[in-house]
Amino acid sequence: MLNIVKAVFGGMMLFLGRDMDWLFSIGIGVLVGLKITALLPAGTALWMIFLIIIALGALGALPHVIYPESSYIVTGFLFGGYMLSEYANDVLSVFLGTGLIGETWLIFFVGAVFGAILLGAAKEWGLILASALIGAFLISDVFTNLPTMTATLIASGLFVIGGIVQIIMMRGQKAGEI
Repeated sequence: MLNIVKAVFGGMMLFLGRDMDWLFSIGIGVLVGLKITALLPAGTALWMIFLIIIALGALGALPHVIYPESSYIVTGFLFGGYMLSEYANDVLSVFLGTGLIGETWLIFFVGAVFGAILLGAAKEWGLILASALIGAFLISDVFTNLPTMTATLIASGLFVIGGIVQIIMMRGQKAGEI
């Protein structure tokens, strides 16, 4: 069931991430919440787990309501931290034969700062890049029985296709065609 939800959310982000930036922000907050709650000690109350996940999802949505320009920075922070802490180890182990060494929180923070700078500076283009990337990886995560290299190649292809579709849609909207 979770794989179906991941694939649907990944598909929406792959093709509609820039148009549905508020959903991307909420979704990335929820993904970070799921990542953090996995690190909690066993026996943590279920209400606490749900509270953390909902709070981080709300943190992703809050800037869209209060000050929309800041949403790029907050979303970039959550996106960068999630991507580096979740996927960098797998990708580096395939291509370099080694993974990241260090604390999970430090790895998350480095990615978060990079993501905030990227999306804060590139705005819509950064959002296209981020949403296509997260969508591609979420969809490729569904194929758990594939070798890491194959899953990475599938994610790369999906990323390119999703980025192109979003760019075409953006250009069409700016030209008044769509």
